[in-house]
Amino acid sequence: MLTNVQESIVITKLITNFAGLKIIKIMAFIKKKTIHAVLFFMFLFLIQSKLYSQVEYINDSIIYHKQYINLLIYHEQNPDPIKYRDTVILNSQFLPIIFDVNRLMKSYRLIPENPLQKPLIPQLSISKYKLFSDYNDKYELYRSSYNYLIKNNTKQIKYTTADFTGVVETIEPMRQNMLKSLFKIDYDFDNEKVGKPDRYQPKRRYWIYKGNHKIQLSQNYLSENWYKGGMKNLNLLNRHDITFNYNKNRFQSNNIVEWRLNLYTNPNDTLRMYRIGEDLVRTYSNVGFQAFDKWYYSVFIEMKTQVFKNFIENSEKTISSALSPLYINMGLLGMRYQIDKTYPKVKGKKINFNMEISPLSIEYITVLNKDIDQTRFGIKKDEWHLTNIGSTVNSKLIFNINRNVNLTSRFYYFTNYEKVTAEFENTLNLPINRYFSTSLFLFFRYDDNPKLKKDKNLGYFQLYELLSFGFNYNW
Repeated sequence: MLTNVQESIVITKLITNFAGLKIIKIMAFIKKKTIHAVLFFMFLFLIQSKLYSQVEYINDSIIYHKQYINLLIYHEQNPDPIKYRDTVILNSQFLPIIFDVNRLMKSYRLIPENPLQKPLIPQLSISKYKLFSDYNDKYELYRSSYNYLIKNNTKQIKYTTADFTGVVETIEPMRQNMLKSLFKIDYDFDNEKVGKPDRYQPKRRYWIYKGNHKIQLSQNYLSENWYKGGMKNLNLLNRHDITFNYNKNRFQSNNIVEWRLNLYTNPNDTLRMYRIGEDLVRTYSNVGFQAFDKWYYSVFIEMKTQVFKNFIENSEKTISSALSPLYINMGLLGMRYQIDKTYPKVKGKKINFNMEISPLSIEYITVLNKDIDQTRFGIKKDEWHLTNIGSTVNSKLIFNINRNVNLTSRFYYFTNYEKVTAEFENTLNLPINRYFSTSLFLFFRYDDNPKLKKDKNLGYFQLYELLSFGFNYNW
């Protein structure tokens, strides 16, 4: 039999064990319900975050799309000032657009039948600070730009994924530059011990060459009832000038070779379609030694003739031909005056003038063609040569008004104290560009040879004028 004390102890242990079991069961139940509640609230939180992220994505996509369009407009209007041929483009938005079906099908689109629903729970701002937000924003910008171009600019799509086999070309390794091993930078040197480089002394040019070539046309038309009369014609001007001069210390030599040929149509001549207005081949050379300042002792020689035959109108009679006549003029014991002046204030403006005075000079005239009337050139009827001793003045002016317009004049005067021969030529050149120009040519001549026909108004003066346009080249 148990005593009362023992019974009390047993009863107490039974009560304690029962209470402990109840507490444990209660705690287990509470823990289970708590876990379920926490999981439920976390599920609601995730749903809320997901719905808000979709709304935020749509808003951000619009912003990113506007930023991308502005970026494209900026690059079109403001291209990069420097572009390297070996630059590697790492941004996919600047690469060619490639159509990807899988990527397009996965892209999110909103349609009227499936509009975006607003979340029931208020938006949480914590989603703006999600992990890797910068990376996700950049990815969303590229993806939204790609989808926008796919939907709205299909013409820009040049490739599809089917165009690529997936085989990567092997890149050949670059060969090492052998020059790098040949050069070495030496930082340990003394600047004071390095000598100065020799000063470059260019060789002086004693010969100076230049030339001018012209092939120009001029044409005039007159009706048959023109009140002043006249005739229509077409002129072809062909002129070539070459100059080569030598100048060293006090010695100089100037040389000129020129050929002028002017052809024009003459309806009044029934035997030939054209006539020769001017045919001249002239060479001029002088040698000078400086006396003082701008004066030189000089000796010169000049020769003139023509190339083609010239006939009387409506006749087979020859007026002149090659070496008929031939003029040779030599100046002895003369002086030459020369000026070369430039104007710094006006670009291209300069003057070149020279004049030779020969108190003693010799003129020789000959006609080699026996079919030509030699008396037209002052030679006696039974002779074919003529020698005159007299004085000569020969001068030339080249005036460049500016870089384009220039005036060239030549004056020649010879007298044997019985008759006078003088020539005064003027050419105004008005270039249009490097290869074309308009030229005005005036030629005054005086010859008091009694064998020549005297004009009623001009007397012994002769006038030749020509306005032309065409090819003009200087070098």
